[in-house]
Amino acid sequence: MQSEIEPDKAVVHAFYQAGMDGQLTSFARYLDPDFTWTAPNYLPWGGTHAGAALFRDQVLSSLPDVFDFARFSYDNVVAEDGRVAAVINMGVTGTDAIIKIADHWAVRDGKVTSIWVAYFEPQALLDKLGIAHQLAR
Repeated sequence: MQSEIEPDKAVVHAFYQAGMDGQLTSFARYLDPDFTWTAPNYLPWGGTHAGAALFRDQVLSSLPDVFDFARFSYDNVVAEDGRVAAVINMGVTGTDAIIKIADHWAVRDGKVTSIWVAYFEPQALLDKLGIAHQLAR
């Protein structure tokens, strides 16, 4: 079972490594053609969308504008049955802020079929994107 988990973790690690190397769009080679992603609706890349090429062109190409991968670190990574959950710390470009992100990946046969992303305390990210955000009262 461990031998199945490690390749899945390696595929996910390739995403963060591509960001650290300044070549995030190169990660597209790991995406299944029917890849889907889900992120909070308040983000420019938010909602649920499908298509590896769309993700490469509209998300991977713009993430370095808001995320400073040089300040990336893992908090925790677990994998089981084709699922990888990574809790990470990510710098917000042009700020001193680091935010926590939970990425939930589905991997099959070395290809990512989906990602679901949650952001904890994303105010610095929202500020960077110029998105007004008010907490519900």
